[in-house]
Amino acid sequence: MTRLSRLSAAAAVLLVAACTTVAKPPAPPPPPGSDGETLSKAMMERKLLDSCMYRQFQTAPNRNRLVEDCRCAARGAMKNMSEPYVVARTGKLSGAQEISLREGFAACVKP
Repeated sequence: MTRLSRLSAAAAVLLVAACTTVAKPPAPPPPPGSDGETLSKAMMERKLLDSCMYRQFQTAPNRNRLVEDCRCAARGAMKNMSEPYVVARTGKLSGAQEISLREGFAACVKP
């Protein structure tokens, strides 16, 4: 009897795990002619934040506010960008993405 209850408990755990697992929909393909990777909105915002942090760390006059300023810049840049969010396979931002990030940073950081 104990062997049967252990087996049924294991089966119940597997059944619950299978029912709660949700498959993510595949990302849309990159636009024709682009050699890059399509990112979700959250991943693109994170990429902009990382890029801002990397660039501004050495030059920022106030490092205490650097994270907040870069978050604001990434959010501002995302407002100017449209889907699909495509980055090069090398991971570098495109020219339009760079400009959006700079404009977002300029809007968030007041001297």
